[in-house]
Amino acid sequence: MLSLSDRLLMRTAPAGHDAARLISAVVQGLVLPVLLGACAGSTDNQQTGQKYGAANFVAKRTASGQASASATFVAFEGLGVPIPNSSAQQNDQCVYAAVDTSVVTARGDRSAGSAISIVVAGVTRTLPYSASDLRYATSAGAPITYTAGDVAQVSAPGDGASFPAVSGSVKLAEPLELGPLSTPTTGANLTLTWNGTNDATAAIILSMKYPNPVGSSYANEQIYCALRDDGSVTIPGGLLNPFLLASSKRSLTLVRWRTNLVTSNGANLHLTTSTDTTVAFP
Repeated sequence: MLSLSDRLLMRTAPAGHDAARLISAVVQGLVLPVLLGACAGSTDNQQTGQKYGAANFVAKRTASGQASASATFVAFEGLGVPIPNSSAQQNDQCVYAAVDTSVVTARGDRSAGSAISIVVAGVTRTLPYSASDLRYATSAGAPITYTAGDVAQVSAPGDGASFPAVSGSVKLAEPLELGPLSTPTTGANLTLTWNGTNDATAAIILSMKYPNPVGSSYANEQIYCALRDDGSVTIPGGLLNPFLLASSKRSLTLVRWRTNLVTSNGANLHLTTSTDTTVAFP
C-alpha cells in the first residue's frame, strides 16, 4: 500500500480544488463536478438520465457537541452525474492543488413543490421555493440548530410530472474539535488530531493553504487531503516545505462531511452534510 508521502509525491491536482468550496460544491457538484475527482473513489457515476434532488447542510460548531447549519435543496434532471460519496473516501490520500476562490451557488432547474420540510430533533422547518434562485434555502440569520447524533429528515412534496415526491434522511455532521497545533521544525512530520467519529459514512477533507511564492498577496496553493474520519493524520515533513516557507497568510481547514443517496419514487435524493473549522497556523 502506498504511504501518504508516496501519494503526495505521485499526484498533482488540477486547479479548482479547495476545501472551503467543498461546503457548497459537494451539492453543486451534482450539476458541475468541480471538486472530488482528483481523490480517487469519492464519487459514483450515474450513466442514465434521471431526476435528482440534492439537499445540503453546511454547519459551524457553536459549542461542544452543538452546531448550527444553513440548508439548501435543489431539483434537476441530469445525465452521467458524478455523485459525491463519503463512504467511498476511506483511504488517506493527498494532492498539491491551486486554491480556487470563486463562489459556487447551488441552483436547480425545476421545482419539487411549493415548499420542502426538514425535521431535526422533532422540530420542523419549512423552506419555500424561490423561483428566482431555483432552490429552497434557510434564510440568513435563521440556521437549523442541532446536537451531535441528530438526523435530518428531508421531504419534498413533488411538482406534478416535473418532479416526484421524495424523502430521505442523513445523520448531520458532528461538530469538529481540532487538537493542539504547533509549527514543526523543517523536515519534521506534522501530526494533526481531531474528534474522529470512526464512522465509515463520514470522511474528512484537510486543506493547508499557503502563498507561493511567499510574496503572493493571498494563499494561492494548498496541500489538499481526503482522509478517514479516524481522528489523526501525519503529514510527512518533507512535503511541508512550501507551507513552512510561508510564515504568514497560511491556514488550516478541516471539513467533516457525510452523504446519503436515496431512491424515492424513481428519483435520486442525494443528501450531504458538512461542518468545518479553520485556524490561522501558528
